[in-house]
Amino acid sequence: MVNNDRLVQNFLTLGLIDGIHGKESDVAREMTVRFDALGMESRIDDAGSTFGGNSGNIHARLKGTVDVQPVLLCAHMDTVQSTKNLKHVLKNGTIATDGTTILGGDDRSGLAIILEILQTLHDEKIPHGPIEVLCTVCEEAGMHGAKYVKRSDFSAPFGFVFDCQASPGNYIVEAPAAVSFKAVVHGRSAHAAVSPEKGIHAIEIASKSIAALKLGRWDQTGMMNIGTIHGGTSINVVPDVVEITGETRNANEEKLKYQIEYIKKAFHNAASDAGGTVELTFVEKYGGYQFTDENPMIRIASAAIREAGLEPTPLKYAGGSDANVLNKNGIPMLNLGVGFKNAHSFQEYIAVEDLITTARIGLNLVRQIAKG
Repeated sequence: MVNNDRLVQNFLTLGLIDGIHGKESDVAREMTVRFDALGMESRIDDAGSTFGGNSGNIHARLKGTVDVQPVLLCAHMDTVQSTKNLKHVLKNGTIATDGTTILGGDDRSGLAIILEILQTLHDEKIPHGPIEVLCTVCEEAGMHGAKYVKRSDFSAPFGFVFDCQASPGNYIVEAPAAVSFKAVVHGRSAHAAVSPEKGIHAIEIASKSIAALKLGRWDQTGMMNIGTIHGGTSINVVPDVVEITGETRNANEEKLKYQIEYIKKAFHNAASDAGGTVELTFVEKYGGYQFTDENPMIRIASAAIREAGLEPTPLKYAGGSDANVLNKNGIPMLNLGVGFKNAHSFQEYIAVEDLITTARIGLNLVRQIAKG
């Protein structure tokens, strides 16, 4: 029932609208026009005002034709880089670019899929419950749009996000919370040649702290990384201050707490041993989640995926998405594989068949829920 040509054309059209994070107003305008044409109620919230963006999230609703629970469908409107002057290359069943821009499959594919689901329901008069839609802003720069959303904004008990580069049939059952941290190590300056013994070497403390950390992967969704180091003033001065930034992630709350304590211990021990001090600050970037097979979203998604001729495949994924934030905000959301590949690069592409299959899965989700 999916109109393949219309789906592909909508994806191409949306990709040509430039809308990097914080500048999604043109994309929002196009999506609102499409929702209006379907007779949907829609509004744009004030999320953009919280980070200096030129648009907020779109909240839209399609009235149901059967008396069942609503479902929420979500995708983000921003791209990580500009798609200005995008030139599509359609070859061997895939959609790519000429190599001078990103494709924007992340996540214009999700927007096109949601539009196709809604249009097909309308045109084919398929029975469905109420459909709530959330098109977020600034996902790529910290999920700021999703962070503005409240549980009370939607009545759907759960929903689905179309924003995973895994192939259709895959869905994310575990994703980590992420915590960024900053360590400011304080030593004491001194002349590095005349009186180095009078100094306390901040960079040496920092290096011993970092050497004590287990960087890299901790488990399937757990990790730890040091991203930047800044310090020192001159090659003949014992440095008295150095700043280190990094992050750690884990889907398991207890494991994440342990990793944070592990970082604290490494820095405090190294500073204490050398006679220096350290200031540590930790900021949660977004929350994590873990789903079991008993979750109703999993059961519905599995049935919808099988109906599309694929085997449902749960994934544990180390990255973050709007699903992390919405789950933390009390709106259970399952992120589904769409199939865009090499996201955030000029080599990005998507198979037309994957785009079509994901739209079919999405339509199947709505039909499953309509059965009650």
